[in-house]
Amino acid sequence: MDKKEFLKLVTKYNQGTATEEEKSFLNTYDQLFEELENPLDELKAEDKDRLKQNMLNDIKLKMLAEPVPYKESNNWKWIAAAMFIIACSAALFFTMSTTQKQTAEIQEHHTKDTLITPGSNQAVLTLANGKQITLNDKANGLLTEEAGVIISKNEDGLLKYEIAANAEATTHTMSTPRGGQYQLILADGSKVWLNADSKIIFPSRFDGDERKVEIFGEAYFEVAKNKDKPFKVVSNNQIIEVLGTHFNINNYADELAAKTTLLEGSVKISPLVNGTINNTAAKILKPGEQAILNNGESKVKVAQTDLEAAIAWKNGYFRFNKIDMQSMMRQVARWYDVDIEYEGAISKDLFVGNLRRSDDIKEVLHILQLGKINATIKGKTIIISN
Repeated sequence: MDKKEFLKLVTKYNQGTATEEEKSFLNTYDQLFEELENPLDELKAEDKDRLKQNMLNDIKLKMLAEPVPYKESNNWKWIAAAMFIIACSAALFFTMSTTQKQTAEIQEHHTKDTLITPGSNQAVLTLANGKQITLNDKANGLLTEEAGVIISKNEDGLLKYEIAANAEATTHTMSTPRGGQYQLILADGSKVWLNADSKIIFPSRFDGDERKVEIFGEAYFEVAKNKDKPFKVVSNNQIIEVLGTHFNINNYADELAAKTTLLEGSVKISPLVNGTINNTAAKILKPGEQAILNNGESKVKVAQTDLEAAIAWKNGYFRFNKIDMQSMMRQVARWYDVDIEYEGAISKDLFVGNLRRSDDIKEVLHILQLGKINATIKGKTIIISN
C-alpha cells in the first residue's frame, strides 16, 4: 500500500464509509505514528486529530465488549492492538515496501496427517538417572520421587520440586519440542516459562553460594529473592546474574544475537569468551532495557525496548513490532512446528501486529497475503514467494 492508497483509506475512515477490514487495518497503524516518512505527515492537523479520535472511539467500544488481555498499559496505542486481537481474531499488519505485487494467495496442499496446529503445553523431563517423563499427558499431582526429591504438577499445571533436607543435588533437564511450551517452579521457588524448542538444565536443589541454571532457546524468569545466594543463568556466550527479578532470555541458535530483556529488578550481563567471563564488557540492565549480544562478539549493546514484544509468547501472543519477515517466520516455525522455504527474493517489508498463538496458521499467513506476498502450505512446510 503506497501513500496515495493509504490517504484514500483515511478519508473513507473519517467519512464513515470504510469496511470492517479497512477499519481494522487503521486501528493497528497507531504503532507507526512516529515513523519517519509517515504518510500521516501529509494530512492536515485537524484530519490527523480526527483520525486518532475515531480510532480511540472504536477502541473504547471494543473495550466495553471484551476485557483487555494485557495487564500493563495505560497507553491507548498499545490497547488498540489488543482490542483488535479480541474483536477480530485476525492478523494485524502494516508493511513498508519498495515493491508491490498485484495479488497474493494462501494455498494449501496437505492431508489430515499433516495438518498444522498451534503449539501446546508439552515437554520432556530428564532425571539424573536418565529416566524421562513426558509431561504433556500427565495429570496434576505426584509424578515421581527420586532420592528425596518430590516432583509434581500443581493445580496450575506447573512442574514443582519439593526437596528433603538431606536430599542429594542432582542435575535435571526439561526440554520442549517445536510446538511446545512449559512452566517450571525450581527448588528455590523461582518460576521459569520455557518457550518452544528450548531447554533448561538445572539442579534438583541449589547447594553452595549460588543458584545456577543453563538455558538454550527462550525462557522467562521470575527469580525468587535471596540476597545471600545470587541466581545465575548461563546461555551460550553470556552469563546473567541476578538477586531477584523478572527477565526474558532469547538465545536460539538460529538467531543472530542473544537478547536479554529486563522487566523488573536488575541484572548483570557478562559475555563469555571461550568459557571465560569478560567482566570488563559487562553491562547492568535497568527495567525496560534489552541487552543484545551478537553471535561471535563480546560487546553487549543496551537499549530501551518493547517489553510486551519480548514476553508476548509467555502471555499467549505473537507481537510483531516492525519485524522483518525472516525473524517473524522463525517464531512461527517454532510454535507451529513447520519448516519455512523461500522462493525468489526475500521481502524487505517490515511487519507490525499481534496474534493469538492459539490462532490457526492461516491467520498468521494472512499477514503475508495482505502484504502482497504469496504463501503455500505443503504438508508441514510453508513456501513463501514474493
